[in-house]
Amino acid sequence: MTIKKSEIRQMPKIDLHRHLDGDVNAKTIFNLARINKTPLPADNSRDLAAYFKNLKNTGLANLFRDGFGLVTSLMQTPENLATVAYEEVRNLFKDNIIYAEIQFAPQYHTGESVYYNHGKRSRKNSYEEIIKSVWLGLKQGERDFGVKTNIIVDIGREATSEIGIEVAKAAIKCIRYNVVALGLATDEADFPPERHKQAFQLTFDTELRRSVHAGEFGNQLHKNILTSINDLKADRLGHARIVSQHEDLLQKIKENNVGIESCPESNIFTNLIKSRHEIGIKKLLEEDVRISINSDDPAMFGYTLTDTIYRLCKEEAWLDAKGIRKLQINAALSSFLKQEEKKALVGWINREYNIDGSWNEQTD
Repeated sequence: MTIKKSEIRQMPKIDLHRHLDGDVNAKTIFNLARINKTPLPADNSRDLAAYFKNLKNTGLANLFRDGFGLVTSLMQTPENLATVAYEEVRNLFKDNIIYAEIQFAPQYHTGESVYYNHGKRSRKNSYEEIIKSVWLGLKQGERDFGVKTNIIVDIGREATSEIGIEVAKAAIKCIRYNVVALGLATDEADFPPERHKQAFQLTFDTELRRSVHAGEFGNQLHKNILTSINDLKADRLGHARIVSQHEDLLQKIKENNVGIESCPESNIFTNLIKSRHEIGIKKLLEEDVRISINSDDPAMFGYTLTDTIYRLCKEEAWLDAKGIRKLQINAALSSFLKQEEKKALVGWINREYNIDGSWNEQTD
């Protein structure tokens, strides 16, 4: 019997792969646009939500251009970045997410980026200022909603290697603002991971960990996964949807204790897979791979982490509450928290789920 969605919503959850600009709801967008006197394709937040819903049906190219384009155009000031970050914690709280690692690429928020065709501002925001602004919003959200967050600073991989290095340097400088990792995101097909090898090398002797989108889309998924592990020293891989299909990748992941940030609902939405079964989550769990289930861009793609897990359970009949608990423990153990924090999080999950099972819950 499939577990109920209401039961999944009540379960404490962890989200390790969640883009800040992919989780801004229509009400927040409308309020920011009104404050900034930015024209919108709708006269109220309800109609704006309908606009985004319709946009999802017109193709990914339109959604990325007009959806993410609109959202990022409103994330160009320190004040707006803090507001979006604060509202993100509210979103986490509503879905009973107890810990999340929020990622964003500072290069898209300087006020002069043209990646999403938003206009230039007279004053450029520094990467450090952008990161601090997001941290301030997240910290206020933590105080008000009780949800802990940390930050992954992404490099948008279409950037030059020089920009990637500058982003990495800013991430290192901002460790005090709860930056726990350097990430690599966006167009894997045209910009393979080795493009930013030097940037990632800067983190090797620092406290920062590394998370790389690899094995999501393109013709070099296998190669990109290996490069991310071998050359970028990835601690976690975003998506990595083909690992279960390749024995050499599976062994490489296990040998290096690399976590997998699986995003099945995102992969379905973007038509990268036809069935969630293709990811091979059961096999990966049986192989003791630290795979977790994550949301990716929930507001933009139109679902929550609860929806993601519920739809996975409907398709994968074996996945019950015990299996969900294992996935949450995996998330805790592969998070970029300190060891004592990981142990506390695992303890919280075990207490709240209160299930007798045979899963290995090792915390080291």
